[in-house]
Amino acid sequence: MGKIYDKLHNWLFPIDEYERDIVTIPPYDYFHSTPLQKLIKDYLAWNETDRSKRVYPTRIEIQENRATLRKCGFSDGKYIEKLILSEFLEMKRNIPDLNSVRFAHFFEECYHNVKLARFATLEVQKSNEVTKEYYDNMKKFLIEIQGFLGVVDLRTRIECNFTECENWNNFSRVEEFVTPFAKIALKCDTLGRFSFNYFFNPHLKEIVGESLGDAVEKYFDELDNCEMKDFVKMIPLERRYDRYFGELLRFTKIYPHYKAVITEKNSL
Repeated sequence: MGKIYDKLHNWLFPIDEYERDIVTIPPYDYFHSTPLQKLIKDYLAWNETDRSKRVYPTRIEIQENRATLRKCGFSDGKYIEKLILSEFLEMKRNIPDLNSVRFAHFFEECYHNVKLARFATLEVQKSNEVTKEYYDNMKKFLIEIQGFLGVVDLRTRIECNFTECENWNNFSRVEEFVTPFAKIALKCDTLGRFSFNYFFNPHLKEIVGESLGDAVEKYFDELDNCEMKDFVKMIPLERRYDRYFGELLRFTKIYPHYKAVITEKNSL
């Protein structure tokens, strides 16, 4: 949590704009909260440890809260409420004067569905472990395929981690692994459950050859007949694959959570 606290400290006590090396952070509008920020402040008020400050919601407020949950994409508030209270209490131990308004802005900026996974049932947590293991094995398999390719461009892969960056209004993306011929993506929903999807370049066999292309297709087809069949699916890419890959390559020069790596060539 050290990096998180440093980030929050820098946000609460900003450096003078003339001393910054980057663009100045604009001031927050405390009077117009987003729906998620309002949820955060409501949960903190309803769970205030000091009973003299606790707010007891009316039936209408509870109904409005449930409607806001749905608007924010949550089926219920069981896990998100626990996460809010846990992170607030932990941060307040390090920042005693932290208030709900400042915390709400910081929480929303750093929020990701993956944080809910620790509050999920043991069954879900076990399922997540298996899902992550399959996802990692798929990455290793695609790297192995790349190792047999002679062209450097085809041995370039892009690895993305979305859990420690601005969420860009997408709280579900955990990781993505993209090669010129196939991509996989690990997701996490608002109940803390992992799943992943994949997509092939339509010119897969033209790029890697018939033999390797068949091996890739067979590997992914086998997922439909194993314990992962309910957690993995093919998602169409509604754009040209080469342009998509080229855009991600440009992202690696701009965003630190996009990394381009060249796979070493294996000897045939």
